[in-house]
Amino acid sequence: MCKKILGCFLVFTYALFAQPKDSTEFKRIELKNVLTAHYPNDIQKQQAVAFLMDNISIQKSQNYAWVDESGKKVLFNEFDYDNKEIAVKKFKKLKDSIKIKPQTYKVMDVNVVTPELIIKDIDLAFDSWRNNPWSKSYDFAAFCEYILPYRSMTEPLEDWRSDYQFLVSNASNTVENKKSSVEVATNVILELKNFRFLESRPDPIPFLSPKQLLFRREGACSDLANLTLLACRSMGLAVTFDFTPFYGASSKRHFWNTIITEKGEHIPFNGNCFGNSKGLPYAYNATEKRLAKVFRKTYSIQQTALASIVDAKTIPDGFMKDKNIVDVTAEYVAVGKISYPIPAANPAAIGYLNVFNLGKWSATDWGKRILNTIEFNNLGISIVYLPSFYLAENQTMQYEQYPILLDAEKNQIVLKPNYAKTFSFSITKDKANKEKTLDFNSFEVFENEIFRLMVWDNGWKKIEEAISKDSAIHFSKIPDNGLFAVLCKKSNGYERIFRINTSTKQIEWY
Repeated sequence: MCKKILGCFLVFTYALFAQPKDSTEFKRIELKNVLTAHYPNDIQKQQAVAFLMDNISIQKSQNYAWVDESGKKVLFNEFDYDNKEIAVKKFKKLKDSIKIKPQTYKVMDVNVVTPELIIKDIDLAFDSWRNNPWSKSYDFAAFCEYILPYRSMTEPLEDWRSDYQFLVSNASNTVENKKSSVEVATNVILELKNFRFLESRPDPIPFLSPKQLLFRREGACSDLANLTLLACRSMGLAVTFDFTPFYGASSKRHFWNTIITEKGEHIPFNGNCFGNSKGLPYAYNATEKRLAKVFRKTYSIQQTALASIVDAKTIPDGFMKDKNIVDVTAEYVAVGKISYPIPAANPAAIGYLNVFNLGKWSATDWGKRILNTIEFNNLGISIVYLPSFYLAENQTMQYEQYPILLDAEKNQIVLKPNYAKTFSFSITKDKANKEKTLDFNSFEVFENEIFRLMVWDNGWKKIEEAISKDSAIHFSKIPDNGLFAVLCKKSNGYERIFRINTSTKQIEWY
């Protein structure tokens, strides 16, 4: 008896003095212990707790509140009203009476999540996974990553699973093969009727909350991808959230989902493809627009993510600061690599690749230095990339002098303009190389407009100007092997960059 009491005292004393100095880490361990103790006889649920808690340090909500000119919080909750229309009217009336603006903030889950919320969510997730025939093929690892998590992205933290399960509970009723995750997922999508796609929305956060989605029944493509993910996971379907940070030869970006089949295959589909007569797996065609990179969001921390390798302060703002992303480009398109030589005097250990998107270069990938070369892997082909290095001290990107084309044969072609070898060429829309893609290019030859021919050479440099005539723009001193842009006063930023193939006499848009 004395030995038992002494042992308990020693354990208590050790726990007391071994508490982490970081209070956040102490909260994480404390929460993990409470949750584990709740499942004394279920080893799998204990393992699930470990999975969630071992990766909770990166989980957070991005939310906002309305404040007045003095910074004082203004109370307004859209859920206080019967529907979105009434809430919008009340909000407009509020804005007319007082000047307000949104103030964003972040909340780390470990500081606010409760054992009650996690326990309820774990039990519902296990119930779906263990008791639905379409979930039987998912192993424990797939379950933990793509069904179990109590959150998906950085949406405001809410208790969502039972509401979404109720919303799509009829999805399996008319499924012929109840072991088919694809058939069930297709029906889940069809249950999500009348959710409207928005090109943009005023909320200054990346993702609406689960309840906001159900209340508003609308959202951007990122929101609708998350909506479908939550609905599918509530039914025990393993669904991922995939995205391309920037299209490689078009404008903007895109977010979508994949459903994991009984064979472990990933079938992509758009978050809201209601009305698509083909359904899955034809709801999203990854080859319609050229993809430079595709990443998948996970709950768990990925050791291959850049943010797991270097200090986040040395990484440019954007998706690469996330520790829970994995490169899945090769699942979607043929890929190649670029080996970029750098001088020995350049101290950079990490380099970046950029694609041209909405009139500027945007970082879409990173590479690690090996001796005096930066290696970039798993790159979409038939795309022009511009290498760069990030200067963390002043938070600017330093672009390299010449872009690189990774062509369809995976050759690496440096686009260095040859000013000693020039040629003349009349630019028209019908001289473009006809790619089998839906890459969007707003280029138009406006009659009697002054167009500038620009070439990239350590920045955009003007070569010459010409006035368009008869639906053509004639330039007489185009340098060979350059990367070009043609702009006028009516240009809208959606025009694409291009090179001119002197052999085929065609424009190749990128």
